[in-house]
Amino acid sequence: MIKHIIFDLGGVLIDLDMPRCLESFRALGADPSALLLPSAEPNQQGRAKATLCDGLVANGAMDLYQTGDITTEQFVADIQRYCVPGTTADQVLEAWNDCLLTIPAYKLEFIKSLRAQGYSVHLLSNTNEAHWIHIAQKHFEGRTEDYFDTLFLSQEMHMSKPNDDIFHAVLDRLGAQPSECLFIDDAQANVDAARALGYQVYKAPIKYDYRTEINEFLNSMTYTSTITVEDKHLACTIGSGDLHVLATPMMVALMENAAMLCIQPELAEGESTVGSMVGVSHIKPTALGKKVSAKATLLSREGRKLTFHVEAHDEEGLIGEGEHVRYIINKEKFLLKVKSEK
Repeated sequence: MIKHIIFDLGGVLIDLDMPRCLESFRALGADPSALLLPSAEPNQQGRAKATLCDGLVANGAMDLYQTGDITTEQFVADIQRYCVPGTTADQVLEAWNDCLLTIPAYKLEFIKSLRAQGYSVHLLSNTNEAHWIHIAQKHFEGRTEDYFDTLFLSQEMHMSKPNDDIFHAVLDRLGAQPSECLFIDDAQANVDAARALGYQVYKAPIKYDYRTEINEFLNSMTYTSTITVEDKHLACTIGSGDLHVLATPMMVALMENAAMLCIQPELAEGESTVGSMVGVSHIKPTALGKKVSAKATLLSREGRKLTFHVEAHDEEGLIGEGEHVRYIINKEKFLLKVKSEK
């Protein structure tokens, strides 16, 4: 279940115009190719360079500035080396900030609505002192706490996306599991890195109203299956244990049933699903005669692969939870394959 929504800043909230920024640098005599790279080649420490937006990463002083490893004054001085003589610090900073446009009002209202629904909303941005001061003052009027529970800024953390350490640091700070976090970014490298660590992800198109998609993601499909624990469900009956309590395999079967029925209405004629992976904890026993409910929530659909969060409750509370993966199959082809392998 998603508890934390983590927004990128540039390209997701604030609209960017990188060509405008590059033209401003050209006007100062600076070759943009010395400042930006088209792909994320590792830096001297073997880390991926900081992404600026999808398709561009910071190079040299820009990369160091994004991670707070040089000051604004050092950054400006380095850029001035590429500019025509006499270029001032103010001109460099103005050109650097020329990529920043505006944050549509509806996106700011959307953030507030998410917080009103009970979600914790955070910002995870590869940014820098000059950009952040400009954005915080102009677009958030210095009151970022009205929009975000936590700010994760690369120049303060001395880390940058798409490196794993920044995503681990976010989880540590929030005390959260990756599956509880929806990460929204416009750069494919960042989305891929977060997904590989178990985050729920959404790749936001540039200058796009993604509210409908995010709401659909958050209000994902769920189904609950319920049983009353009978003799046939007990560990001592099925042989998974010798006690008169709900057997773990029966709890898992109930979770699988909920996941199967959750996706059933979306399947085409002749399709079904089969379980591929179950990773759950069984944390509390349930006695004979108690009611048990298993809830499956569809987290993601990648082609034929379906990933669910599953949790089970008895009358006293949570008894187990975890993740379950199923695959969509064509029943006729699947059964023919099973027969041919006999």
